[in-house]
Amino acid sequence: MADEEEKQMSLDAFTQQPPRRINLPSKSEIPIEKKPRASYRDLAKIYPHPPLPTKHDGSVIHRSVLHDLTGINQLLDWVSDNEIVIVEMGRLMAREVELQSALQELADFIEGDMGGQMVKITDTRLLLLPPGSRGIRGVEMEAFASDFEDDMT
Repeated sequence: MADEEEKQMSLDAFTQQPPRRINLPSKSEIPIEKKPRASYRDLAKIYPHPPLPTKHDGSVIHRSVLHDLTGINQLLDWVSDNEIVIVEMGRLMAREVELQSALQELADFIEGDMGGQMVKITDTRLLLLPPGSRGIRGVEMEAFASDFEDDMT
């Protein structure tokens, strides 16, 4: 008898009929068209053949903060992938042994092994350049330099 009660699927135990359905107007299956909150353009229709470059011949520039020595491997990976890195090392300045170790490891790999370049941008920032990219001196008098207008007056 307990097995029969567990198998009972209907509410009506005498007729073994499934529960009756009541049709409510609020539960009707009318498809509702949802309008987007904003209007979007289908760019695939507007530009079926967009003018995208077929090859990548530019440089990728990463910006990062070096908290400790564990982040050096990511910097070296980026430089070995021929990408440029701007790294903030201000947090390592207080820990002199870690700072010297990080600088030595970066210099050995980038300048020694790869033939790239390390450029000091500010007191706490370095620019890590892969082979084929070079930093130049003498941009202080260029129009984009911050002190250019001050020097002209």
